[in-house]
Amino acid sequence: MSSIKVWDGATRLFHWLLVVCILGAWITIENRWILAHEIFGFTLLGLIVFRLIWGFVGSTTARFSHFMTRPTTAIQYLSASLNNQSQHYTGHNPSGGWMVIGLLGILLFQVVTGLYANNDLGFSGALADNVSKAFSDQLTQWHAINFNLILAAIWLHLVAVFFYVLVKKDNLIKAMLTGRKPKNKTTHSITNNPEALKFVSLTWAISLGLVIALAIYLIF
Repeated sequence: MSSIKVWDGATRLFHWLLVVCILGAWITIENRWILAHEIFGFTLLGLIVFRLIWGFVGSTTARFSHFMTRPTTAIQYLSASLNNQSQHYTGHNPSGGWMVIGLLGILLFQVVTGLYANNDLGFSGALADNVSKAFSDQLTQWHAINFNLILAAIWLHLVAVFFYVLVKKDNLIKAMLTGRKPKNKTTHSITNNPEALKFVSLTWAISLGLVIALAIYLIF
């Protein structure tokens, strides 16, 4: 079956690096490998900043304008999907789009609270000295609580992905690996006009990533 490119290399690389960073941050904090945890945290910060910028200047399917809808549209899509009546979307579907925004939001909150957190063992976040000890302790608590919210969001995401793979026969995992979807899993307009999708080269994305990494290094 013929396929169409729907995800650029930058979006796919971001997705899988995000998986590595979240898993790495979890493992390192559980084992109290604080320095490694900090490295994963700063990497996660860079990834989030990159994705926010890429959401405005990146390829068509990566842009917020391509997949952001009204909340009611997402709810209607979710209801139709559960009844196997939903249409296919080239990039993120309406409910998936809100999942992306939600994940970016709670991950950004996690990174920011981590910058001000402390562990009472001589280590503190890069900006912890700029606030009172009491406020740093409060942010440390929020940092720990918010991670449970991240885990819940990840489980919800995984359930949704496997629902699409096993029930709707739409292999989202393969698409995020290869960047391509079968024609019958994309919108009619894109199937008949693949040129409607514009892709930004990975070179530009890597250049942007390096600039962000340098900025984080210089600031912190």
